[in-house]
Amino acid sequence: MRRSLVSKVAVSVFLLTIAFTLVSAHVDNTYAYTNGGYNSWNGYYYPYYYQYYPYTPIVSYYPWWAYAYYFSPNCYSYTNQCYFPESSSFYQPTLYQLTINADPSSLSGLVNGGGSYSSGSTATISTNQTIIQVSQNMRYAFSHWSGDYSGNGTSVTITMNSPKIITAVYQLQYYLSVTAQPTNAPTPLGGNGWYNAGDAATLIIPDQTINETAGSRLAFNGWNVDGTTNQTGSSLSIMMDAAHTVVAQYTQQYYLTVQSPQGVTSGQGWYNAGSNAQLSVTTPASPSFGVNIIFNGWQGSIQSSTQTTTVLMNGPMNVVATWRTDYTGLYATIAAIIAIIAVGVWTTFRRARNRKPST
Repeated sequence: MRRSLVSKVAVSVFLLTIAFTLVSAHVDNTYAYTNGGYNSWNGYYYPYYYQYYPYTPIVSYYPWWAYAYYFSPNCYSYTNQCYFPESSSFYQPTLYQLTINADPSSLSGLVNGGGSYSSGSTATISTNQTIIQVSQNMRYAFSHWSGDYSGNGTSVTITMNSPKIITAVYQLQYYLSVTAQPTNAPTPLGGNGWYNAGDAATLIIPDQTINETAGSRLAFNGWNVDGTTNQTGSSLSIMMDAAHTVVAQYTQQYYLTVQSPQGVTSGQGWYNAGSNAQLSVTTPASPSFGVNIIFNGWQGSIQSSTQTTTVLMNGPMNVVATWRTDYTGLYATIAAIIAIIAVGVWTTFRRARNRKPST
């Protein structure tokens, strides 16, 4: 009877021990051990294995007296893996997710490197294409990386010590087309090129007037932006909110030279090509009694007999007023005087003859 009671107690203790062992073997505690836990016989529980999950390593504890039964030397420091005999699986090191985006998102297919990486490993991120031509005058150009990495290299290497989200930023750009008219006019400083959307482009003309040959020049006439005349200043600032076409407009001009040895001329100066220039000359005062200076016509680039006339400016022009001296008044005066004298002499002679005495 007594031996039967002892046997029952022994069996009960043995069953309780097995139950306690099985329960405690599956109690997981979230402690982060970098070297596979501690190897100590102090305390009730002994760290048997460790597992690597993203963010939270798990350490399982067993009763120390169950060590000889459960422990198996299946932890390998050089692979950072431990074998868990109950599940027959290996646990990998912590994996971190690398997410690669693109801005704008429509270009996400041009970036590489996204995926899962082991803690401490390196990842290479890159872009397949730095210039994406949307249309003739619009494009995207790779600018930089943003987010958990900053830089502007097209292919870079990063260390995966945490989850990362990185964005490849592409800059929208517009083309500015700049020309000058006529074609022999100088192109403005600043010129053609790609500009970031929202930036301001500044154009400057070299000079207001460009001398060509004697009597010929180009005169700046204003800016034409997208077919509309904008302003006439020597510089232009244009917001690149779209592609733009700018033409620096110059006007061909010719010089009219008006000369005259007599009188006062008017009309000399610069005129736009194809325009009509009016010129004239005043009649000079008589140099002496009975003598007049008479306009004799224009000579040179034009021929005209009128003192006020026009000339078509299709090139440099040089006109000269010609004059002649008119003595008609003087000759008439002399003739009148001679006639008066002759009449006087004749009258005197007649009177003297009529006074002779009769015989």
